[in-house]
Amino acid sequence: MKIRLLAVVLLFCANALNAQSLADVTLVAPGSSWKYLANGSNQGSGWKASSFNDGTWSSGNAELGYGQGDESTVVSYGPNASNKYVTTYFRKAVTIITPAQSYSSLTIQIKRDDGAIVYVNGAERFRTNMPTGTVAYNTYASSCASDNGTVWQTVTLLPSYFTNGTNYIAVELHQCNATSSDLSFDLQLTATPISTPVTSTIGTFTSLQPTAQTQGLVIPPTHTFQMIARESQSYTVGGKVPGRSDFTGYIPIAGSSTNGYLHLNHETTPTGGISNFAINYNSTTKLWGITSSQAINVNTSNIVKLEKNCSGAVTPWGTTLSGEETRATGDVNADGYQDVGWLVEADPVTQAVKQYGNGKQEKLWAMGRMAHENATVAPDSKTVYFGEDDPTGCLYKFVATTVRNLSAGTLYVLKLDSTLVSGAPTKTTATWIAIPNTTQADRNNTFSLAISRGATQFNGIEDVEYGPDGNVYFASKGYGRVYRFKDNGTTATNFITYVGAMNYTINYGTGTVSEPWGIGNDNLAFDGEGNLWVLQDGGKNYIWVVKNGHTQASPKVSIFGTVPLGGEPTGITFSPDYKFIFMSVQHPNTNNTLSTVDAAGATVKFNASTTIIIARKEYLGTSILKTGFDEPLITSIDLANPIKVYPNPTNSNSTIEIALLEDSEISCEVYDSKGSLVQVIAQGNTYESGVFQAEISNLLNPGIYLVRASINNKPYSIRLIKQ
Repeated sequence: MKIRLLAVVLLFCANALNAQSLADVTLVAPGSSWKYLANGSNQGSGWKASSFNDGTWSSGNAELGYGQGDESTVVSYGPNASNKYVTTYFRKAVTIITPAQSYSSLTIQIKRDDGAIVYVNGAERFRTNMPTGTVAYNTYASSCASDNGTVWQTVTLLPSYFTNGTNYIAVELHQCNATSSDLSFDLQLTATPISTPVTSTIGTFTSLQPTAQTQGLVIPPTHTFQMIARESQSYTVGGKVPGRSDFTGYIPIAGSSTNGYLHLNHETTPTGGISNFAINYNSTTKLWGITSSQAINVNTSNIVKLEKNCSGAVTPWGTTLSGEETRATGDVNADGYQDVGWLVEADPVTQAVKQYGNGKQEKLWAMGRMAHENATVAPDSKTVYFGEDDPTGCLYKFVATTVRNLSAGTLYVLKLDSTLVSGAPTKTTATWIAIPNTTQADRNNTFSLAISRGATQFNGIEDVEYGPDGNVYFASKGYGRVYRFKDNGTTATNFITYVGAMNYTINYGTGTVSEPWGIGNDNLAFDGEGNLWVLQDGGKNYIWVVKNGHTQASPKVSIFGTVPLGGEPTGITFSPDYKFIFMSVQHPNTNNTLSTVDAAGATVKFNASTTIIIARKEYLGTSILKTGFDEPLITSIDLANPIKVYPNPTNSNSTIEIALLEDSEISCEVYDSKGSLVQVIAQGNTYESGVFQAEISNLLNPGIYLVRASINNKPYSIRLIKQ
């Protein structure tokens, strides 16, 4: 009885300690300082964007308002007490470190008198005591607040609504009528930590030693990969996956990191395309599966075709933008628009190119025609940055007229206030120049209009990203640089080379080496810690990781991987919790013969365009391979000879079995009689005690092979005869 009671006490204490360790974290406390604007003006929609400059607004601590006598900051209601301002605006910047990895949810509580709408990074996330539909600056609240703003109104939000780094909370507070006697506002933001804190992230690894490409994918031993799609793979609905997979965009369903869509751009010509996969993650097997797949539907009578679909972006509203990297001429359907050279919006739910107000599929004519490579959408869901992959390519900004509708808006191009010298900026300021985009002639000739207005040419812009710090980053292929700047609306400041154009000291664990950055910067993406991942097209085709806090004077650069011979890394996106990387290997050599076993136990040869998912080993693949083979040949553990291969000799495929007395780390490779590596079976993964099984490729030529294995660093080998 005493023992049982002691166990209960210990359990209670453990739970109490755990509950204490998981106490909610306050990110914005009640009574915090807020920027506010109380002048009765119509602020439109730009005021809620992350990029909005609120430097001229007043500041004050909550509670903010008037009429109740308990305000810390009294705000103005205007010159006429019988006709008070309807709307008062509030903004606050808050820094959140790795929200998707650190918190299971975030909660906003707001005191409002009378009604309020809350935005996070430009997107509406909550409204209370306000009418539905479009709300203007002169829209009254639904009713006069019966609680006089004394009761907290609560909403719980997904971590994916917040970015790593600086986030912006914007609130519009509305009166219920022109003579209302009071106004009250306060807001707090709390976060619930995840039950199991993340100690190792996707960006936790030891840099690889610089190396030339091999026939296999080279990534840190702490990580693994799973093949999810491959060139010529059959869709579940009609046709096969095209080649030259480029942008690899994961689109979460309701913010999920385990259930969503995957869009692949195909950089093929004369016909391109976009593949649409519905994918999900099995938490038991720790593997991804495909529910359905097909090509994105294109109505050829409206838009003729897609061509050379290169990079793109996942939008905040759950679609993708795909860039046609071509300026080929032709107007087959005689609609006045050149057929190719546009950005295209694809909807994973309808599995089709998006329709706009006229009910027809259309390309994004208002965003202009050029050799589109890329795009990124700012958190305001209106501003899009993109560039042209051409030696004369410029950087553009499009500001949509309506949130989440890119069919109309204003187009700009960037002009530095001084010229580049071999790609190096000589001043840190720039100006946005308006580009005509209202007529078909304007839209068909965007690239030439930009040049004629003196826009800066960046020698091949491969990708653009809106960073978690609110800066814009973009890669120049020809200049071998990633640039960074702050967009201030009509101007840009702090324009610098963020990374590139120099050698970096690479610390690969057992030594250091100086490695040139090189040219060919391609796709960019930020992980949850603010590290910038740079995929490189050309040269050694590295996957670089530029750690958060990097500067050119104090570099923080590592090499995460090298893709197989002949291929280039393309993609790249992350799951909202930043556990998974989605990317592709485009056009590897067709004569690559090396076989590698992925996290699902599948034999992968990188000799065609292949789409993969990368994660740390603890998140991808079970600890013992589930191969579907017959019962193991090994029925008891033989410590002297723990390796079996059968059938042996063989004229087809063989199975290797390794008996494990305990959980063990296994490496296993197959070599031919000349000592050349022909198949990688295991790469240092840890497997549970029992029998490890894997398949030796049936594509080996007749001859004698040596199967080498390492079990907890102890070597073993066995000979295989292929007839």
